[in-house]
Amino acid sequence: MCGITGIIACADRAPSADETGRARMRDRLRHRGPDGSGDWSDGAAWIGHRRLAIMDPQHGREPFVRGAGDHVTVVVFNGELLNHRDLRVTLEREGVAFSTDCDAETAAAAVHHWGEEALDRFRGMFAIAWYRPRERTLRLARDPFGVVPLMWASVPAHGDEIVFASEMTPILEHPGVVRRVDPITLSGYLSTIRITLGDRTMVDGVRTVRPGGLVTIDCRGMRPRIDDRCWWRPPRATGGVTGADADDLVRNAVIETLEAHLQSDVERCGLLSGGIDSAVLSTLAKARVDPLRTFTALGGDGTADPDREAAAMMARRLGTGHVEVAVAAATETPIARWRRMVRSMGVPLGTPNEIAINALAEAVGAAGIKVAIGGEGADEILGGYEPILRLVAQIAAADPGPEVAAATLLESASWIAPGAKATVLAERWVDSIGHDAALIGELGAAIESGGSAAEPRSYLHWLQTVNLPGLLGRLNAACMLASVEARPPFADRRFAEAVARVDTADLFGPEADGTFRTKTVLRRGFAGQVPAEIVARPKASFPTPFAPWAAAMLADPLVSEAIRPLVRPEVSSVLNGDPAAHPLQAWPLANLGLWAVETGIDLDPS
Repeated sequence: MCGITGIIACADRAPSADETGRARMRDRLRHRGPDGSGDWSDGAAWIGHRRLAIMDPQHGREPFVRGAGDHVTVVVFNGELLNHRDLRVTLEREGVAFSTDCDAETAAAAVHHWGEEALDRFRGMFAIAWYRPRERTLRLARDPFGVVPLMWASVPAHGDEIVFASEMTPILEHPGVVRRVDPITLSGYLSTIRITLGDRTMVDGVRTVRPGGLVTIDCRGMRPRIDDRCWWRPPRATGGVTGADADDLVRNAVIETLEAHLQSDVERCGLLSGGIDSAVLSTLAKARVDPLRTFTALGGDGTADPDREAAAMMARRLGTGHVEVAVAAATETPIARWRRMVRSMGVPLGTPNEIAINALAEAVGAAGIKVAIGGEGADEILGGYEPILRLVAQIAAADPGPEVAAATLLESASWIAPGAKATVLAERWVDSIGHDAALIGELGAAIESGGSAAEPRSYLHWLQTVNLPGLLGRLNAACMLASVEARPPFADRRFAEAVARVDTADLFGPEADGTFRTKTVLRRGFAGQVPAEIVARPKASFPTPFAPWAAAMLADPLVSEAIRPLVRPEVSSVLNGDPAAHPLQAWPLANLGLWAVETGIDLDPS
């Protein structure tokens, strides 16, 4: 995993940022790439890179410059190309030569040789940017589920130029970027804790490359010409595979994706949560990586919890070198860690779990490990969120249509529901958010893309296209702040394509006795390899005392003052008096106040 950034000026101009400013932008990503840095420039464009060395650690310095003369491609790559050895064989047969054994060079050679068509050959977690100087064209692309971040902005105030980066902070460093909040995305954040909405971000004018997306930017003219499209979309369910056949299909798919994600020239470890997802992956990894170390985060208040006991039991059974990380007793207090994370990333946190994930990743990095295997994605791909799935079963039974279904979901399962915002937000903000039409429309379109609002499986498609990228982005950001690459084997295009063939009844559904099955095919498929008590464990949220954390943050006068333009006076008074009594309001509002303080972005919708 690495950090990438760059500036492409339009027409015959030069990038506005000077050499010192460019280096500052690049080195804002040092945590994503502590092992080295590189730059390329031709006077009209500048591209920078920070490297976390995992494949062929001694080689592979970026940017890569492929070709010669008028046929040059400059490439920076961030992530892991899991099938790079197979691709390399094909490329070599077509006359392509290589100088390293690094997967990033394979990716660079592929886009130079095949162009955009290379993306559909890629398997992995990645963000990639490639620029062709002769054409003055930049292309930005992300992996199918959006594990690896990438964002960009068009900056008209400085002679029209494009700036892109792995994170928000390098973009905010650019002298032409206006630090102004995007009201539509902020409102979406208050409901969903996601920092993007479609291709919008929390900062007005800064866009994210969508999961499975490709943005092509032609900079030959005075103004950039931009084409934004998807090169991959999650597959619709076809069903048809049931019972023992479904068990075999999924079991084999899990084994195959885990083996692909173990690719590395440096040590890997397992993240144990106490649930079946991480238990399955660690069981399979231990048979392929020995010795294997595992890591578990303890509850945010530092006390024992059922997940801790289950993870410890699993580690004893596997015989791994096991490390427990108490979040409250880590190198920083949770509040100090929260502040540092927002300052470093330039965006608010999503769930409170990010604080725990960062503490866990910090312990992994301190142990000298760069790659961690975790179970994220299984719930979205296989159907693991029981409360949500129960709710969508009720909604689907009424066949309400996608937008009504979306609105119902948001009212029932939000931090701050759209219908409550008129009583929470200041009047100017209520007028600016458009009744959350963009948020409801995004969710409705995701349900409809899965089939029909009358089919529970369509809502799983929504979880994969909307919720999963947010979860994976939080995982990536929290771990990369500690220079650790988190790999989620379940969030893999090949695995998702296999699961799409499984009947819904073999994934999740209600039983006659009132119980509700989740991830059925995974539990059946690994019943003989994972302890019965782990197989039977229901999903549980990681215990974080986020209400007192939010109260402590809102006690900071700067933070409470920063949210004053956002909320009604009576809400501000309540939060100042007893924020812990309203945790679902306090957490996102405290984050927004802290974000405003750390970035200088005013929470004003105008």
